[in-house]
Formats: sequence, C-alpha cells, structure tokens
Amino acid sequence: MDEDDQGSKILATTWALTGLSAVFLAVRLFCKLRTKRRLWWDDYVLVLSWVMLLASIVLVTASVPKGLGKHVYAVPFENFAFLGITGNFTGTFSILAAMWSKTSFAVTLLRLVQGRTKAFVWFIIATVNILMGLNAIFLWVRCSPVQKTWNPYVPGTCWDPQVYPIFGMFAAGYSAAMDFVLALLPWTVIWNLQMKRREKVGVALAMSMGIFAGATAVVKTTVIPTLASPDFTYVSAPLILWGAAESAVTIMAASIPVLRTLFRDLQTLSRRLYVSESKNDTQISKISPKQNTVVISGGGPSPLTTTTTNSSDRAPLREAGGRIIQSTEIMVAVEFRKDDDSDGHGVDEARVEHV
Repeated sequence: MDEDDQGSKILATTWALTGLSAVFLAVRLFCKLRTKRRLWWDDYVLVLSWVMLLASIVLVTASVPKGLGKHVYAVPFENFAFLGITGNFTGTFSILAAMWSKTSFAVTLLRLVQGRTKAFVWFIIATVNILMGLNAIFLWVRCSPVQKTWNPYVPGTCWDPQVYPIFGMFAAGYSAAMDFVLALLPWTVIWNLQMKRREKVGVALAMSMGIFAGATAVVKTTVIPTLASPDFTYVSAPLILWGAAESAVTIMAASIPVLRTLFRDLQTLSRRLYVSESKNDTQISKISPKQNTVVISGGGPSPLTTTTTNSSDRAPLREAGGRIIQSTEIMVAVEFRKDDDSDGHGVDEARVEHV
C-alpha cells in the first residue's frame, strides 16, 4: 500500500466508530423497550444523528476509490467534481450528526432540570444548533454560483479561503465548550437528590461521559484549517476521522446513562443465580420418619440390625450377638416459605426442624 494513501485508514477507522456507536445506540433502545418505557425525543434525535453519521461514512467510502486520502496530484482530473460534491454532502451530514447528538443529550437533561437551569439548557440547544446549522449552510453558499463550491473550474466568485475555516473553528470550539458544560451540569442537579452518595456518583459519572465528546471536538477544531489547503484530498483525512469520532463518541456518551439499567439488571441476575446455587447446595429434602441405627461393635463385620420404636426418640440399648445396638429415630421436616425481595421476585428459604 502506498504510504501516502490514507484511504484504508480512513475506511477502517470511520466504519469502526460507526459500528461501535451503533451497538451503544441499539443497546440503549433495547433497554428502554425492554422495560416498557416509551421512546422520547432524545431517542429519536439520537437515532437521526446516527443516520447522518452513517450517511457521511457511506459517502466517504464512495470517495476513497476516487482519490480521497491521496495527494491531489495523484487524483485524476475527472474525479475532482465528484470528490467536491461528495465532500460537501459529507461535511453537511457530519455537522448534522454532531449537532443532533449534542442536542439529544441536552434534551435528556431537560427532564432533570427546572427553572433557570432549564432555560440555560434551552439556550445551549438553540445556540449550538444555530452556529452549527450556519456552518452547514455556509459550506454551500460560500461561492457563487453554488456549483463552484465543489468544482473550482466553474467560473464565479468565492469568499476569502480563510473565512469559512475561521467560522468553522468558532462554531466547533463553541460546541466543544458546551460539551464540557453539559457534562458537568448533571453533578449540580444529582447531588441535591435524595440518593445514596455512591448512587449519586455513579449516575453523575454516567451522565458526564460527554466530556470525552468535548475532547474529540477540541481536536477536530484544531484540524479545521486544513479546509483551506490546496491538497485537500490528502490533508482532509484527519478532519474526516475526528469528525466521525466526535459524533460517534457523543452518541456513545449519550447512551451510557440508559445502559446503567442493563448493568444493574445483570448484577441482580448474578446475585440471584448465586443465591439459587447456594440454596440448591444446602436445601434438605423432606425426609419421611425413619430410624437411624448406630452400631458400636468390637468384633468383625456383621449384618446391621435395626430396631423400630415409636414411643421414644431414643430406644434403650440392648445386646445383639456380642454387639451393643443403639436405635435413634430422627424426623426432619422442611418448611418452605416465600419472602418478597425488593425486586418483586420471591426467594425460597428453608427452615429445618429436628423433632
């Protein structure tokens, strides 16, 4: 493989991120539907975000054979128009994926906050969507006619090459900052709830995974200036990778709080299996009244004799062919009762009585 061809790396990384985020999203939806909870707006927006991520990666996959990932001088001239228009759509879908994944997490927080905090979350939703929405629109209107945005050989005029990257850095930087704000906001809400401290920390940490989305957004911001490079088919590879990473990580981070219910159910199931196995090992079956004979012998082996008695729990000692025989009657009764545990599942307990 040509060391200057980044096509394989682009495909492997982007599809791995898309697939991993799909697994997290699928488990999130499974957990909600399994517990008979209705899907809400945050779920639908997150699904739409993943669809946009998938659409962008499909276009990237179609662009790699045409020269994406190679230096511009190694790309056939007739492929530039195709790479230009697919690049515009890829950028648009990537921006929408990032924008809606962040919106989904913010919408989730709307169900937890009240008053001014709720108004602040709405402010974040509005500003992030406005800035990133404009970023997607400017990708298409920076040249006149619009065809010149994907085909530089069409006659027309365009903005200064630095204008769009600068605005893109501002929008991406603001989005990254809001990721950090949204990641820290749950701590201020959850810490005042009537919960055990350990549970508070667990829930808050689960809802703070957006900090990793913010980190990827920061890295993506630093590579946006490559949009102004003449060798865009090659130097745009890091932007494509980090753009996909930002959306994928945000989708996974938004799914983790819901996945806590699955982890909790698995822990509960594990405890029940352990209790069940312990019960099976120690459970004593009901034994019918019978006689147990203890033989104390000083001679050689001989047949065991049994004495039956119903009048006493201990029969008198007597001799039998030079052996002393003690006959003891033991009755074991096992009574099962069912106590309800906190999850509504009964646990059988055995009480053993010696009569």
